[in-house]
Amino acid sequence: MFNSLRFRLIVSHVLILLICLFIIGLSLTFFLRSSIVIDRLDFVQLTDLRTTILRRAALPATVSTDVLARYAASTAKANDVRVLFADKSGKVIVDSAVISGAVKANDIEQVENPNAVLERGFLRDSSRQIWAFITQPIESGGVYFVLAKPRTTPLELLNQTVLLPLAQAAIVGIVLSVIMALLISYWVASPLQKAAKAASSIGTGDFDQPVPASGPDEVKSLAKSFNDMIARVKVSQQAQRDFVANISHELRTPLTSIQGFSQAILDGTASDPDSARRAANVIHDEAERMSRLVNSLLDLARLDAVPASLNRAPTDLGKLLNSAVEKLTLRAGEKNITMKVRIDPLPSMLADTDRLSQVFTNLLENAIKYTPDGGTVILTARAGTGEAIVSVADSGGGIPAEDLPRIFERFYRVDKARSGKGYGLGLAITKDIVQAHGGSIRVESALGSGTRFTVRLPAARSDDTTLVGKRKRLPKS
Repeated sequence: MFNSLRFRLIVSHVLILLICLFIIGLSLTFFLRSSIVIDRLDFVQLTDLRTTILRRAALPATVSTDVLARYAASTAKANDVRVLFADKSGKVIVDSAVISGAVKANDIEQVENPNAVLERGFLRDSSRQIWAFITQPIESGGVYFVLAKPRTTPLELLNQTVLLPLAQAAIVGIVLSVIMALLISYWVASPLQKAAKAASSIGTGDFDQPVPASGPDEVKSLAKSFNDMIARVKVSQQAQRDFVANISHELRTPLTSIQGFSQAILDGTASDPDSARRAANVIHDEAERMSRLVNSLLDLARLDAVPASLNRAPTDLGKLLNSAVEKLTLRAGEKNITMKVRIDPLPSMLADTDRLSQVFTNLLENAIKYTPDGGTVILTARAGTGEAIVSVADSGGGIPAEDLPRIFERFYRVDKARSGKGYGLGLAITKDIVQAHGGSIRVESALGSGTRFTVRLPAARSDDTTLVGKRKRLPKS
């Protein structure tokens, strides 16, 4: 429970509220301390109290110390206030707090400016406590009646006025905060819990548990990424199943032939030289077929393990393309296919010559393979902005639209019913090699309109470390 996201959201929400309330309280105390509002309230209270006292009992007519002392003592006790009498100079004559024994004599010796126009101010006693006071002159004798009360502090004011409402508001706020935290935590945590449930389902092999894209934008993004991952894993799993089925079929056929013809040699069925030679040729052809399959798988494994391990060197792409065309001219002639080549000046490149030769040889072989007799294969190459663009187009039957998105997937074959037409690895290897060079490959096709593969490869940069190294090794003229 304590480690759950929902619990942490609730606790965080409540803690934030409490911290905000604490900061508000501190800020209010600070601003009240520097404000004159409290002083005004003290003077208003003293003024109201003075009016009440004078209404009940008029000031003494005489200013003898005994009379003043009795009046001060009784008034202070009846109204819970400090009563002083001072002369014109402000010297304290009588102090009710001294009379009651609450303080020692001369606790307050002087009232500053008792005859001031404002008739109010502050006193400081021997203990440094501050008292707010107001004065009232006695008409006879030049004596001043002084009412004093401890100066109210901000905390006392809050305690007397807003503490209870503030506490009530805090309780209401906390209750509402917990309710809101519960709703927010459910809003945030629920999609994550669904994602966790979907992840558990994937662990058991169930890929049909998409995560609903609900909640905050970040959670929606997570759900979308998770669903994309599920889709990719599902496609990968299907591709692996197709691979196992295809490879099993492709291996079974040559293995059956090898086993049958080798058994014929062993048991003497192919005893004459011609029969033995035919059996040996079949075994050799099927072994070569298996070797090609294994080599293709090894190519994929190498590209997966270290996709950037290319033997880059300055490469003449135009010469490489002409060489690939030349190697396949004879094969095209056997099918009466016209090879059209147009190679414009191309930028300098740093590439693995053998790997790029493999790319374009594979594309040309596929074009020739799937172009009917008498058709046309066109290779064009031109310079783009900082790149070389090479396309291979054929006049074959084209690729169905539903197969185009998967054409570069490993082990995927457009015509699954036709054996001997490849293993579905050639285009996957081609794409990996092109991407390892920092390039891209795309396909355009429609049934009955042929197919075009376009390869884009980045040109060499002047700051490329391989090119710089090559230049440094060149002999000086």
